[in-house]
Amino acid sequence: MAAAADSGYRRLLPCAGAATEEPEEEEQQLPNVSPSSRPTCKARLFELYGMNVVGVESMTGRFELTGLTGVGVFGAVYKAWDNCCGTVVAVKRLSGRGRRGRHGGGGDEPYSLVHTGVRDLAREAMSLYACRGKRGVAHLRPNGAYAEVSGSCDSFLVMDYAGGFNLKDLMKRRRKEPGGGRPFSENEVRRIMRRLLVGVNAIVEAGLLHRDIRPENVVVDDGTEDLKQKPTAAATTGKKKAQSKKRKMKYTICDLGMSVPAVDSPGYSPDGVLTSIYNAPEILLGSRQYDSRVDTWGLGCIMAELLDGPGEPLFDGETNLAIMGSVLRVIGAEGVKSWPGLKRLADEPQALVRGFRDSSRLREKFPGAREARVARRPALSQAGFDVLSGLLEGNPEKRLTAIAALHMPWFEGSGGLRRVIGSCAGTSF
Repeated sequence: MAAAADSGYRRLLPCAGAATEEPEEEEQQLPNVSPSSRPTCKARLFELYGMNVVGVESMTGRFELTGLTGVGVFGAVYKAWDNCCGTVVAVKRLSGRGRRGRHGGGGDEPYSLVHTGVRDLAREAMSLYACRGKRGVAHLRPNGAYAEVSGSCDSFLVMDYAGGFNLKDLMKRRRKEPGGGRPFSENEVRRIMRRLLVGVNAIVEAGLLHRDIRPENVVVDDGTEDLKQKPTAAATTGKKKAQSKKRKMKYTICDLGMSVPAVDSPGYSPDGVLTSIYNAPEILLGSRQYDSRVDTWGLGCIMAELLDGPGEPLFDGETNLAIMGSVLRVIGAEGVKSWPGLKRLADEPQALVRGFRDSSRLREKFPGAREARVARRPALSQAGFDVLSGLLEGNPEKRLTAIAALHMPWFEGSGGLRRVIGSCAGTSF
């Protein structure tokens, strides 16, 4: 599988074979980082793809960590000030120390839940590099991969700063508002989904599968931060209201740590995907053959969560099959039963699917205007429901792709949609 992945990345990055020279930088101490004794070229993977890895000692003195913005499976993301470029950046710390302590790190430092190495660094850096210049996806900064000589030490990715909180945080904030929380309006959900579909389509165009689409992996920029102003305690909420009125929120897909190159004859290892309530049915059922529509399923789950009044996830469960049962109770089993790949799976998942009724209850959960008035729930237009049900189609062969979803009537008349679709010309449906 590793060889296949390497081959996939080499295909994605046409400049393979040429390593770029890195500028010499001042060697000073970065807080909480132990500088290595000499520059490293251990990440030969990078050289294969036309990228170069920079020794961690090159970070020292350049970046000032100003706050923790998020903790994921592979590491923690910090807001930082880049003294060389005079701008705010995001620094992702991938831990080479494995799981230790309550947060997976030593002491109070929230490293990661799993051990990571240079191959993990390479995978995410290559994926970010493949998505360079594309809208709606996190951007790796030039020479933004840093690693130490020892495989047991931490490595870092430096990216453009895309916001200080994630979409899940935004949902929680809305739920805490007076009156039991204000649900997202259909127009708000349409705006968010348009941005996320553009981001997933960009990942598809880069030749990748994200495989971990969920609200925690969508960074939100509320327009209240000046990225050219060094963060200080004094720079607080004074300008927040004025700025937030002038600028709409931006949503950026991040954390490509589980991404893989899309291949024509897939046989993806199930070990590379974590159990998640946002996983598509084909992954939950144990299939190793899938495509980019596993990511549009995740977007469908996010859309449902945004539309739901309390903002709760649509599905639940602790194991893949338990989550799959939750899925089938909502969308019905008809789509999954019609999927040819079901017959190639083990007996247990096949029996699970056949034990559920075919009919869907999705429209009951997201009613139209008349039914919503009776149930006293937010209404979802037919055009909006067509997108939701298309993304949450149980048969992956019939599920909407990102570009097909953007062509749905629900998005007609949306600002900038013609420009977005025009930039996707040539993408197959």
